[in-house]
Amino acid sequence: MPARTRALLGLTITLLVCAMLYWPAMHGSFLFDDFPNLTALTSIDHVSSWRDLGIFLSQPRNFPGRPVAMLSFLMQKASWPDHPLHFRLINVGIHLLNGVLVFGLVRRVARHWLPNQVTPDLLQNRANVAACLAAAAWLFNPIQLSGVVLVVQRMTLLMAMFMLLGLLGYTRGLLATEWPAWRRSMWMLLGLGACMGLAFLSKENGVLLPVYALALDAALFREDVQRLPRTLAWLRRLLIWPVVLFVLGYLLWTLPNEWGHASTRNFTVDQRLLTEPRILFDYLGKIFLPRFGLYGLYHDGYVVSRNLFSPWTTLPALLALIGALSAALAGRRRWPLFALAVLWYLGGQLVESTTVMLELYFEHRNYMPLVGPVMALALSVARLPQGQRQRTLYLVAGLWLLACCVTTALSARVYASEDRLALVWANSQPDSTRAQVYLVDRLYKHGQPATALQVLEKAIQLRPNNISLAEDRVLLKCVQGDLAQADLDKLNTLLRTAVFDQGGWENIEILRTIATQGACPELTPKAWLGLADAQLSNPAYANNGLASGFLHYQKHYWAVSQGNLGTAIHELELTYQNDPDANIPRLEAKYLVSAQLYDQAIDVLRNTDYSRLPLLRRLLVDDRAINKADIGEIYRMRKNSRDAAGKPSSLIVGPYAPQ
Repeated sequence: MPARTRALLGLTITLLVCAMLYWPAMHGSFLFDDFPNLTALTSIDHVSSWRDLGIFLSQPRNFPGRPVAMLSFLMQKASWPDHPLHFRLINVGIHLLNGVLVFGLVRRVARHWLPNQVTPDLLQNRANVAACLAAAAWLFNPIQLSGVVLVVQRMTLLMAMFMLLGLLGYTRGLLATEWPAWRRSMWMLLGLGACMGLAFLSKENGVLLPVYALALDAALFREDVQRLPRTLAWLRRLLIWPVVLFVLGYLLWTLPNEWGHASTRNFTVDQRLLTEPRILFDYLGKIFLPRFGLYGLYHDGYVVSRNLFSPWTTLPALLALIGALSAALAGRRRWPLFALAVLWYLGGQLVESTTVMLELYFEHRNYMPLVGPVMALALSVARLPQGQRQRTLYLVAGLWLLACCVTTALSARVYASEDRLALVWANSQPDSTRAQVYLVDRLYKHGQPATALQVLEKAIQLRPNNISLAEDRVLLKCVQGDLAQADLDKLNTLLRTAVFDQGGWENIEILRTIATQGACPELTPKAWLGLADAQLSNPAYANNGLASGFLHYQKHYWAVSQGNLGTAIHELELTYQNDPDANIPRLEAKYLVSAQLYDQAIDVLRNTDYSRLPLLRRLLVDDRAINKADIGEIYRMRKNSRDAAGKPSSLIVGPYAPQ
């Protein structure tokens, strides 16, 4: 059988096995970050104009808003929110495509690098073996599961796809010495220019594409870089070094603003830098020692390193990381594959595992960084001469791949059921608040509030000052009908002093709904207002624009339920001040029009401060034109109501009293 046919057969079998491993997880539900990120699909009924498209793409708060990934979700709008299977099938398809790209990249690298390691007659076969082994190790590894199954992580999948395409384009231009310079330059521009742009527009980590190219060059392609014609050498420098220096400069720029200061996280930036080395070694343990039950979405209970000795593993992990990086840089000529694995992996973690104040731990952060280590391992196996040592390594690699397959298969079956997920994650992550709350939610939905409360009480004993848990306790007590005033007083006190917790302000909306519906006698609308005011008196929430804006927005709903138009308008004004949203002035105008206060409604729209809107919104949507059209409509309504009182809104029953 020709070597090319064997390679295609091996790749096909690898892809089929991966598809079978992931199939059980396709039947699960939307999870975790899927909901807040994909609710943008409900922002428009259909896309009939560039304005509609701009409104949809401007839903993310930060620039550039990951428009490539968002457009991929938009194409599946009809499947949201009832058909997660459709979204997950696309995710798995992209994952398999990425596996093909990993195969192609490793095969190209192997065919170029292995001639110095093996005889010519073995080259094609060894390159194909290395490519198949790397693709299988990357596709089957259980740490990849959350990045594929979590629908919103299509952002990561698309970013990786464009990065791999970019590396294929770049290496084609770098290594094709027989081509004219202009043709090689076009491939390098396509790879590190266009593909980096598309990767960045899928997820911000796409900016690291030149870092991966630099890792390849430093470890395996040094001589090829040195032999580049002068024009190509300068083009390569311009494509790589400005971006690398920008990334490093940005990461360093964040330090003075964050160092030693409290933030919305339960750690400071210096504590983050101490904790991340431990997390990286934890990732590596999960990658190379696959074990069922370790993988999942919730790692918010991970112990933060408060100093070099707490916990004791902090200093050893930091020293090991510095030692590995130093050895890779100093020994890249002597140990090129070790250098490739270390520089690629650590370079891929630059944005999400250093100074940017993201959450500490997510397994999908290894999706692209894992390519380098598996490539290095595959090349190290492929270059060995035939003999007992090679056969032993093939056996070890086969057993490890089998362990990966078994672990991924078992974990994928868990993803098929929210109930199984809740039980496994709660048991494997007892310190994770999210995992415990997820289990409580599943128990409650199965009509077991008493059992849910027991789980919650146990979690509260470990984290007595956690707002999310305290609010969930009030909710469950409401359901059971035994909520006491003392419970509300305790929560009120906690809301005033607790550290920032995102779930702590999101739960306020659920409590408001219960209060306004009268479903819980003790939780009256007045009592809920006291809780909201208590939380707004907490500097951790009052000084956070997103949280305070959300809380004022909930207070506006309370005012509407009480028929107090003046308070509703005032709370919306505070919402816009803290968390500007283009729809807030229009909502104010809508309420004012419902009370036939047309002039005030027009003034609100005319006086909108557009400069406060997020940059992405200002670039993509002409809100002035939208408000101008609304003002014209209000003029017509006012004219038509000259001789008629109009019908007031059933929501607003009180007089308008400016505040």
